[in-house]
Amino acid sequence: MMDNNNNKTKSAEINEIWISELFKKKKPVFLTQTEKKTTPSSKNNKLSTVSELWITHLFKGFKTDLIGNDKMSILKEGRVIHEIDLNELDSITFIGRHPSADIQLESYKLGMLHAGIIKNNQKYYLENIDTLSGTLVNRKKLQIGQKVLLHDGYLVDLPGYQLHFNIANMRFSEQEETIELEELDEIPDFFYTPIIKPPPPCPLLSNLIDARDAISIWSEGVTILKVADIIEETHDVKTFRLVGETPLLFSYKPGQFATFLLDINGKTVQRSYSMSSSPSRPHVMEITVKRVPSGLVSNWLCDNIKLGDRVNIRGPSGKFTCFEFPSRKMLFIGAGSGITPIMSMSRWIADTAADIDVKLLASFRTPNEIIFRKELDMFSARHRSFQVAITLTAGWQGTESWTGLTGRITPEMIKMLAPDYMDRHLFMCGPEPFMNSVKEVMQELGFNMNNFHIESFGSARTTPSSEKIVEPLKLNGKLHKVVFSKSGITVDTDENIPLLNLAEAYGIEIDYSCRSGSCGACSIKCSGDIAENDECSISKKEKESGFIYACCSVAKGDLNINV
Repeated sequence: MMDNNNNKTKSAEINEIWISELFKKKKPVFLTQTEKKTTPSSKNNKLSTVSELWITHLFKGFKTDLIGNDKMSILKEGRVIHEIDLNELDSITFIGRHPSADIQLESYKLGMLHAGIIKNNQKYYLENIDTLSGTLVNRKKLQIGQKVLLHDGYLVDLPGYQLHFNIANMRFSEQEETIELEELDEIPDFFYTPIIKPPPPCPLLSNLIDARDAISIWSEGVTILKVADIIEETHDVKTFRLVGETPLLFSYKPGQFATFLLDINGKTVQRSYSMSSSPSRPHVMEITVKRVPSGLVSNWLCDNIKLGDRVNIRGPSGKFTCFEFPSRKMLFIGAGSGITPIMSMSRWIADTAADIDVKLLASFRTPNEIIFRKELDMFSARHRSFQVAITLTAGWQGTESWTGLTGRITPEMIKMLAPDYMDRHLFMCGPEPFMNSVKEVMQELGFNMNNFHIESFGSARTTPSSEKIVEPLKLNGKLHKVVFSKSGITVDTDENIPLLNLAEAYGIEIDYSCRSGSCGACSIKCSGDIAENDECSISKKEKESGFIYACCSVAKGDLNINV
C-alpha cells in the first residue's frame, strides 16, 4: 500500500509541474498555413490528422549557436505527416490531446498531456506524463516521470503515432550514462507496430498481368499440374480444374487435348482428354470426365483424384480446333461428353468477342445429363453471335418438363437451326454411332464434306497399358513384310492392323497420344504403300516429306519404317 501511495503522490507531483508549465502565457504557436496572419478573433490551430499541417515557425529569437537540421518527424501508419525543426522548440514542448498542447494529436488512448520534450543546453529530453497508456522509446517503456536523453535515430511510440529524431550532434556513446527502460513482452496494439516481416503475398499477385514475363508457359512437353478444384457437372460427370505447381499460363488451341500419364495399380496408363477450358482463361486448364461402364481411367479419376493431388500431363495435341479451319460461320455439334472440345471453342469465341456466327446443337439423353447446361443457356443470352439448341434422345422420369427439341438429329433439325449450313464449317464430337448418323445426315443434305471436321472418341481416347505384348499377332488375308530399320526387326503384317499396334506387339517404341489420327504424335518416316483411315488428319506437306501417322495407317505393300 505504501508503494502505491508513493506512485500516486509522484504522479500528482509530476502532473502539477507540467500543468503549471502548460498555462504559462508564453507558448509557441502552430500555424496551419504559410504566410497567414492571425487576427484577434482567430484561434491557434494545432497539429491534426485531417490535413497536411506543417510548421512555419514556432518561436522567434532562438539562439544562433544551436545546431541546424535537428528534426523530429511525426509518423502515422508508417507515413511521415509532419516534420518539426527541434531548434525552434521552446524549452518545454507539450504533446497530447489537450487544446493548449504545443503539438496536438488525436488518437485513441493518447493522453490529454501525454509527453513532453525538454530542451536544455543543446540537448533534448523526453519525459512521459501519461499514467495510462505510457510512451515507448525504441520499443521499451518509459515510466511515468522518467526522462530520457534523445539521440540521433531514436524512435518514440505514442498511441497511434511515432516520433523519429534526427539530431546531428547527438550520436549515442557507450560512455554516456543510460537509463534502464522496461522491456515489454508484447507491444499493445494501440501503438503503431511496424511489420518486421512482410506477410506472404496474396495468391492473386502471383498471376498479375504485369508479371506475365516471369510466369512459365505450358505449350508442350510433360508437366506436373495440381488439382485446384473439382466441379460436379452431373451425377456421372466431373470437371477437374488444374493449375501449375507454380504460376503457369496455359497456351493451346481451343479444342485440343492433353494426355494424362497415370499410375493405376502399379501400371503406367495413358489417356487423352479434350480440354473443356479455353486458352482465353490461361491460368487454369480443365478437363471434363464422364464415367463409362468398365472404364478404367475415367472411373479411376472420378473415384480417386482429390483436391491438391498432382498429375502428369503431356500436350497439347490435336488438330480438331477452329484455329485450323478459320471461318466467319461455324456449326458446332456435340453429344454427351463430346461437348467438351465444343465448349472449349465456344468459350474462346465468347470470351474474345470474336466476330463469328455460331450455331451450336447439343444432344443428350435426359435433362439431368446435360453437361454445362447453365453455361449453354448463357451463350444465347449474353452473346449475340451464339444460338444454342439442345435435343434430348431418351424418355425420363421426374417432375422436370422439357419444351425443347427431342429425338436424334435430323436434316430438318439442321435446317431449322442453321438454314445457311452450306456456308459453315462444321465441328462435331461425340460417340462413334452418333457421329456416323450425323455424317449421313449432312451427306444427305449435300454438305461440302471438306468443311466437315470431327474429333473421334469424344473427350477420352483409349490407349493400351504400357505392358508390351510380345507374341506375334494373328494375321488374316494378304501379308506384307515390314522392316523396322533402327530396331533391326522384320515382321509380317496384314492389311488390317494399324502400324502402331504392330510396333507395340513386338516391343518397338513409337510415341503416341490420341490414337485417332488427330495429334500427329505417332508421326514416323515410312517408305512403301500404306492406306489411312478417314479420320487421319495428316497434312499433304507431311505426306510429301515421307511421314505417316502410325496409329491410323495400315500396310498395302512391303514397308521400311525408320524406327
